[in-house]
Amino acid sequence: SPPHFLPSPGLATPSSPPVSTSFSPIDLSRRCFVFFLIVSCNPWFCRDNQAVSLLPIKTSPFSSDSEQSEWFRPSYVTQVVEALDKLGDWARDELGFLIEASWKPRSGLCRVFGLWMDIEEEKSQLFLVSERFDLGMGDLMKEERKKFGLLRFGIIGLELCEAVMGLHSEGIVCGCLSLSCFCFDDYGHCLLDLSKVLLLCRRIWELNHTKTEELVAPEVLLLLHDKNHTKDRVVDGSVGYGLDVWSLACVLIMLLTCDAHLAVELNEGLIGLTEKGKREEFIELYDGWKKKVVDKVEELLVSREFESLVRMFDSCLSYQPESRPHVSDVWYCFQRENGNLSRDVSGTDLEESGEHGERDDYHHKEEKVHGESNNSINSGGFKSVTLQGHRDCVTGIAVGGGFLFSSLMTKLSMYTLVKYCLLRNQLSYANTLDFSHVQSLRGHEHRVMAILILDFAGQTLCASGDSGSGIFLWSVTIPLMQEPLRKWYEHNDWRYSGVHSLAFSGTGYLYTGSGDKSIKAWSMQDYSLQCTMTGHKSTVSSLVVADGVLYSGSWDGTIRLWWLSDHSPLSVLGDDNTPGSFSPILSLSAQSGWVISSYENGFIKIWRNDVLLRAEKIHNGSIYALQMDNNCFFTGGWDKLINIQELSENESEVDLRNIGSIVCDSFITSLLYWQGKLFVGLSNKEIKVYYYGSQ
Repeated sequence: SPPHFLPSPGLATPSSPPVSTSFSPIDLSRRCFVFFLIVSCNPWFCRDNQAVSLLPIKTSPFSSDSEQSEWFRPSYVTQVVEALDKLGDWARDELGFLIEASWKPRSGLCRVFGLWMDIEEEKSQLFLVSERFDLGMGDLMKEERKKFGLLRFGIIGLELCEAVMGLHSEGIVCGCLSLSCFCFDDYGHCLLDLSKVLLLCRRIWELNHTKTEELVAPEVLLLLHDKNHTKDRVVDGSVGYGLDVWSLACVLIMLLTCDAHLAVELNEGLIGLTEKGKREEFIELYDGWKKKVVDKVEELLVSREFESLVRMFDSCLSYQPESRPHVSDVWYCFQRENGNLSRDVSGTDLEESGEHGERDDYHHKEEKVHGESNNSINSGGFKSVTLQGHRDCVTGIAVGGGFLFSSLMTKLSMYTLVKYCLLRNQLSYANTLDFSHVQSLRGHEHRVMAILILDFAGQTLCASGDSGSGIFLWSVTIPLMQEPLRKWYEHNDWRYSGVHSLAFSGTGYLYTGSGDKSIKAWSMQDYSLQCTMTGHKSTVSSLVVADGVLYSGSWDGTIRLWWLSDHSPLSVLGDDNTPGSFSPILSLSAQSGWVISSYENGFIKIWRNDVLLRAEKIHNGSIYALQMDNNCFFTGGWDKLINIQELSENESEVDLRNIGSIVCDSFITSLLYWQGKLFVGLSNKEIKVYYYGSQ
């Protein structure tokens, strides 16, 4: 269904700003509870002396035949109900959307408490009551104009995206955002103030009044300056979420550049063209404005090696709304870069690397395992080995040819270009018998995102894919070679985030899952592109080959099945309303008719022969890694826990038995179970190897 455009007719009074005040819980509960009974039937709470904002709602003052009676006085509830009736169905639905969205867990929105009317006044107006916080985004720019660090920018970027995602998940589009729409709560978290959004949108849309510094997407800007336009031209189902993505990107760029007048040139330019009757030149004007903005961002970020953020901003500012990414893709871009933003501020990598940073320092140590377990996991003495010396977060693990391979996300941003290219991204492998480091494979110019061991034509090869769409093949033979056997690139479109996943089939095809939402099949005979499979609506994060089928998991929350024989689509899993359906898939495992997927919201889903048997939350946070071995599977993620579960099928149901858990020092990025050993990649630059003492 089409999204609900927030500035629908008849909710807020455009000319009346929100009123700041404070009520005690008793004052509010006496009035606002009526709103929840009528609209959503949900309870609410607020603390003593809660600061609130009162947004006037455009409705007629209370009036009825009984109003003239000297002996009858309508109750407060009656007056509110009549005022609600006068709003109309559309505005009442909008109130319901807003209240439901603002009370979702971790919504990133200021909570809407309800409705209030001052019955002491003869002609009382209806107000929307919501949380109010004094510190706004504009205040932050003024206070920290010269010291707004990249680390805080990354954290705020995530929270801004989460706020907009909270609305989009309810099918709501703001249509316009500005710095004034965001504020910070008492704990420093960024929130979207719905009353400010309503006020801004009503004033812009109903009064056609835009200030030159306001952030209005080009498609709406053209409508506002079209003499023949009507309100219904946007509120007709054609509006998309790209409006908010454009405005959100502008807000983030304003924070990054400390430029509160980012859109002045664009708005003033359109006004001038309209007055001269040259509106057809707007695209040229827009392209020039966008180039200046992106160049400014590139100047700040590329020198610090954050190219993916530059590409993301460039696509968000696309003139064509359909070319803009989803806000969830923007969120993931910030999530991937957040660790690097923090290192750019702290300089940790530079201190650790020292003057001779090009020398690897790999070593390992044995230690005891900390965790919770039942009697089966500790029998025989459960031990671990820590492999150290990586220069950054371990992004992937693979075993083959007698070696353990690990892919890294290393970034030494302060080195010269020559040293940087040698050290920035690398693959490492160690002997799997004594865990001694052998050598590093260098050549990737971008972050290594996926790694895979495959056997083809009597050769054992290591395939790796990076965020720049590079695909590398390495020989796993003695003597070991540092140069790749072959390398090629998917495409040169910098809007997308490269290769995220790899898989190989016995039919001689290497499959890549990409940020451009497609799966590509490459022939291992001549490395040519044989087929492109489309259908996913977001990044393809995981690929698995099993039982003659290619399984692809995506950030759109679905799993698609493809025949290996002709690459035709077979079926789609997860396209439903079960728990976790609308959360991105981060990892996937399949064997013998079983399919298990892990999600960003901590859920797993278990299918048997394409039938969903179970959906359950087993982690507090994202599950980045999932590995299945026979009837057991391992999961790990943001909460720093490795959970070990056993599957058992009971008729049409599946039972899970918790075997045990392992507590790690940092969040888990990758898992691999091989010959009784569990290899764990961690964000703290270590690899843990867990095994029984007798092995």
